[in-house]
Amino acid sequence: MAAIFSSFLAALFSGMPVAFALGAGGLIYLLSQDAAPAALASQLFSSLSSSSLMAIPFFILAAEIMSRSGATMRLIALIDTLMRHTRGGMPVIAVIATALFSSICGSSVATAAAIGTVLLPELKERGYNPRVSAGLIATAGGLGILIPPSVPLVVYGMVTETSIGKLFAAGAIVGVVLTFILGVVAYVYGACSGVAPRPRATRDELATAFKDSAGVLLSPVIVLGGIYGGFFTPTEAAAVSAVYAMFLAVMYGYRGKELLPLLSGSATIASVIMMILAGAQLFGYVVTNERIPNAMFELITGMGLSRTAFVACVMIFFLIIGMFLEVISIILICMPILMPLLGSFEINAIFFAVLVVLNMEIAVITPPIGLNLFTISAISGMPVMTVFRGCLPFVAILLLFIAALAFVPGVESLFRLL
Repeated sequence: MAAIFSSFLAALFSGMPVAFALGAGGLIYLLSQDAAPAALASQLFSSLSSSSLMAIPFFILAAEIMSRSGATMRLIALIDTLMRHTRGGMPVIAVIATALFSSICGSSVATAAAIGTVLLPELKERGYNPRVSAGLIATAGGLGILIPPSVPLVVYGMVTETSIGKLFAAGAIVGVVLTFILGVVAYVYGACSGVAPRPRATRDELATAFKDSAGVLLSPVIVLGGIYGGFFTPTEAAAVSAVYAMFLAVMYGYRGKELLPLLSGSATIASVIMMILAGAQLFGYVVTNERIPNAMFELITGMGLSRTAFVACVMIFFLIIGMFLEVISIILICMPILMPLLGSFEINAIFFAVLVVLNMEIAVITPPIGLNLFTISAISGMPVMTVFRGCLPFVAILLLFIAALAFVPGVESLFRLL
C-alpha cells in the first residue's frame, strides 16, 4: 500500500496532472492485484455514470456564455450606477458584483477572472491601491465556489450522497453573510483610501442600468428559485441556466460564429473536472479496498479526540493540503475517508461541507497553487506574491469567519434545520 501512495505523490510532485497521478496510483494497485482489465473500465465508467454530474458542464457553459456575452459588464454597470456616489463605492461594487456573478457561475477562477478583467483597471484608474484591490477581488472570487451554483458542492453531494439542494441552501446563506462581511471591509477600505466619490446617478441612468441588466438579474432567480421551489432538480437547473444564458447572449447580439470557441472552451474545462473524477474514483477504489477509512476511524477514535479538537485538526489539514491541490481533487480524495468519522463525532455533513469550501476559499489565494492568485496576477500584471500580500488581510478575515462557524456553540444546529 505504501508503494501505491508513494507512486501517487511522486507523480503529483513531478508535475503530472492530478487526474493522471490519481489514475496511475489506482492502476498500479490493480496491476499488483492481478485484477482483470475489466475492473479498470468498470471503475472509470462508474465514476462518470451519475446523472448529478451533468450539472457541472452545464453550469460551466452558462458561466462562459455570461462572461463572454457582455452580461458581466451589464451587471457591474448596474452596481456602479447604484453605489458610485458613496465613499466606499468601487471596492464595495467589486464585492457585490463578484457575489452576483458567483450566483450564475460556480467557479472561483472564472469569477475572479470575469470581475477582475473589468474592475481592476477601473479601480486603478480611480486611484485605489492596486495591490489591495487585487487582493480584494482575488479573495471575493472565492465566493464562486460557495454561492450556488457551486461545482465543488455538486461534487461533494455526489461523493457523500448529501442533498445538493440542501448544500446549495447552506452555501447561499453563508455566502450572503460572507459577502456582507467582505462588503463592510471593502467599504472601510474605500472610505479610508481618500478617493473622492462620483456624482450620484440620475433617475434616467438608474432606469437604463436596470433595464440593461434585468435579464442577468433574473438568472439566479430562475435557477435557484426553480430548485428551492421544487420545479426542477439541480441538474435540470444547470441545463436551464445554460439555455437561459444562451438566450441572453442572443438578445445581447452574440453571433453564431462565436459559439464554437465558447463551447470548446467550456468542454475543455468540464473534461478536466471529469478526468479528475474518474482518476479519483480509481484511487478511491484502492483506498476502500485496503480498508483505509476503517483504519483511520479506529486510529482517530482511539486517540480520544474531542469533537472540537477533531474539527480543528481537519481544518488545519485542509488549509495545508489546499496549498497543493485544488478543491475538487481534495473533496474526492478526502471525503470518502472522513465521512465515517463525521458520523462518529456527530458532525452534520452539510455544515462540514461549508467548512471545507471556506477552507478552499483560502486555498485559492495562497501559494504555491492558489489559482486566483495566478489569475489576478495575469490580469493585473503584478507579481503573484504582490497579489498574495494584498490578500493577507482578507485571509485573516476568512480564518476568523471559519473559526466562528466551527467553534461558536449553536451554529452547527442551524444547518440541521435545512
